[in-house]
Amino acid sequence: MSAAPVLIFILGCFAWALYFRLRNAFLRVYSVFFLILVVYATNKAYYGISPEMSEGTFSPLSLARWGALIVFAVFAWRLKAPEKFQSDVALGFIVLLLLADMFFSAFYADSFSYSFLRTLSFILLAYAVVKGMTIYFFSSVNCLHFFQLKYYAAWIMLAPALVMLVSGLGYGITIIMNQYAGFFGNQNMFGTFSALITPYVLFHWRVVAQKRWEKWMDGGLLLIILAGLWFSNSRNGISSCVIAVSTYFFVVNLQNRIKILAAAVVMVTALAISPSLKSDLITFVRKGTDKSFQVTDFASQLNEEQRFKMWKGVWPLFWKQKLTGYGFASSHLLVFPFTKDEEAGRALHNSYLEIFGDLGLPGLILLLLLICRVAGQSVTLTQRRGEYLERNINAVFISVFVAGLANAFFESWMFSVGNLTSLMFWVPVAGVVARWTWRTDAAKRTPQFAENTTYKWQLHQGTTA
Repeated sequence: MSAAPVLIFILGCFAWALYFRLRNAFLRVYSVFFLILVVYATNKAYYGISPEMSEGTFSPLSLARWGALIVFAVFAWRLKAPEKFQSDVALGFIVLLLLADMFFSAFYADSFSYSFLRTLSFILLAYAVVKGMTIYFFSSVNCLHFFQLKYYAAWIMLAPALVMLVSGLGYGITIIMNQYAGFFGNQNMFGTFSALITPYVLFHWRVVAQKRWEKWMDGGLLLIILAGLWFSNSRNGISSCVIAVSTYFFVVNLQNRIKILAAAVVMVTALAISPSLKSDLITFVRKGTDKSFQVTDFASQLNEEQRFKMWKGVWPLFWKQKLTGYGFASSHLLVFPFTKDEEAGRALHNSYLEIFGDLGLPGLILLLLLICRVAGQSVTLTQRRGEYLERNINAVFISVFVAGLANAFFESWMFSVGNLTSLMFWVPVAGVVARWTWRTDAAKRTPQFAENTTYKWQLHQGTTA
């Protein structure tokens, strides 16, 4: 039975949020592109979207995605930088070099058209993010509106699906090999979405919710996220969520950072020395399967993992082309001979290794320089003793950035414009850059919303600074 009403419900809820709650034109344009990627991430066939409608460069849904991306870039071009906005020249230079490397690599890729179109789409996304989102996030008010969109997305995409699961109806949700995936096409996408959406819910719980029932609602949503991750058994999703939550509280709790680090060390140590806990963790890593009696520890587990087999197989091939790579978006095609799982073999499941295979050492070095630059800005933000609101805004962007970096080590979404996770990662990176350029003298002319009444009115009216 087709579950098309579920997709209609999702689209309807987002339409309500955009029409009644989020009235900024630029945010609405971003939201349309975000929503199209959400549709791509769902179980499309189950909801009545055939491959002819979504697969291929010129399918209707793909053309809609391209159109939304172009409009997103155009609106970014139209945004004017605030008077006190200071561009990061060093970071911009690194980004330009990386994009240029992608562009020229298309000329020696096996499929020029495929590599060129992938490069063009990422250049458009990079422009929209670098030019548009950094300017948009310079205003604290705009950050609040963006966070509200993600908060609504968490309710829309996670809460109804879990209700369907625990009620036993199961209508509209996806179960793959006894792993819960919610409205998404697979459990890994569900886990990653849940992890990267959690900081926005934490922000709403800590900053926006003032009344007791609002606190309880947000606490319930956090429990829904944790329960969904538990049922999904998504290893990468759960670990990314733990990293996101830990990073968030590390940023906002200036006086308790040593305690947070100490608790993390104690937890890791307990897992390492406790035979029972260690055994349980190995069982979780293996997803409860008894693949081989030789698996007794983490080292032997690695030899059994499909990801490790693929990485080990393609590494010599990548090293042969270490100076140039095989062309942007081309190296993952070498994965197939090293796995019997065609579904898993569609990607390398490691964004860093994939960019090395695509662009060689120059591309990998440029990516690491970009990450180091943004990481340095994140450290600067954590050292600022700003207002409570500003610290929590910074915490959201930094926690998504850190969790995304960890998640990308096991997934290949970082440079895939059509992947929802890529958008959910790069936009908060722009948030880190924007808040780093934020200056106190410029912010004084922006309402700070320390008082709940003013903040709530501005947030729900959809006004911007």
